Amino acid sequence: MLVFKNFGDRFLKKNIYHTMNNTKYLSIDALLHNIAQFKDKKICAMVKANAYGHGIKDIVRQTHAFVDAFGVVSVEEAKQVRAICDNPILICSKVFDLKSCKKHGFDVMIEDEDDLKRCIKQGLSNSLNLKINCGMNRFGNSSQLSLKMLNELLQEKNIKLKSIYTHLPRTNSRHQVKASIKRFERLKAEITQKPPICLGGSGVHDYKLDYDILRLGIGMYGYGGQNLQPVMRITSKVLKVFYARRGEYIGYGKEYKVQRDGHFAVVGIGYGDGLRRALSGKIKVKINERSYSVVGNICMDALFIEADDKVAVGDEVEIMSDASQRAKLLHTIPYEILTGFSMLRSK
Repeated sequence: MLVFKNFGDRFLKKNIYHTMNNTKYLSIDALLHNIAQFKDKKICAMVKANAYGHGIKDIVRQTHAFVDAFGVVSVEEAKQVRAICDNPILICSKVFDLKSCKKHGFDVMIEDEDDLKRCIKQGLSNSLNLKINCGMNRFGNSSQLSLKMLNELLQEKNIKLKSIYTHLPRTNSRHQVKASIKRFERLKAEITQKPPICLGGSGVHDYKLDYDILRLGIGMYGYGGQNLQPVMRITSKVLKVFYARRGEYIGYGKEYKVQRDGHFAVVGIGYGDGLRRALSGKIKVKINERSYSVVGNICMDALFIEADDKVAVGDEVEIMSDASQRAKLLHTIPYEILTGFSMLRSK
């Protein structure tokens, strides 16, 4: 059963997105509550991938006064953030449009001497954040020799880094965290200057580590830690109520056969809106505080439920209030469930 988990009394009126019959609610109360759980550190709030599916513009509007910086993965995302606030913005991925970074005052990630030279050429010497690879093997420098060469160039050009940062690949194992930090410290030692240290990775905050800035991702949206509240809630509408006889089939593929005469309903949301087809026949939704089973295959823009005579056309249907429940059913993570609803935007 889906449970409405403490969304508070206040909702972002501008954050009620509509795509046909579907609505995405974001709770201000939950969002700010979650940020408050991490305020013992400076916060670089991650708003990549449309703020994990929540909507980058509205998340930034509501949080920029409560965080120290924002993290994105593209110049396009950075521009959306800059249009709203003056907070520092770090592009946590490879950047090719360095001219735009200079023009708009974006901070950039560098990995090695070649990155540094390109940034110097574009006048970005004051906007550099060095990433070290401590085991993720995605971005970051993992060579002591390369870091030594980078350090010599930094000294030669008298360039001060804004931060040194890394992303822990696994935080659900104390042994793995210890190994990652040991590797990070060994590599970081090649850099003689001592800029602020920034750590990221779901759950990193649960460890007593020595760092200055937290790259806050999924925790801001209500997952990956204790005492957090989901920010996003998805609803739809009942489009049609019908009566089906035993032996009839409902939906694509004749995979659901009606076992007894009864009421069924069509709800206006499907896999084209972000509700994964693999959830067909596995979930329940709520209408007027009552639970109803989803039956048959989820369509591109609709699904079927086994209803009763209390369900009426136009009724609101609570599709999701906790992405972790959906993630467990699909053997995946809440990130994937949340980002799937990115398409729910205002008209």
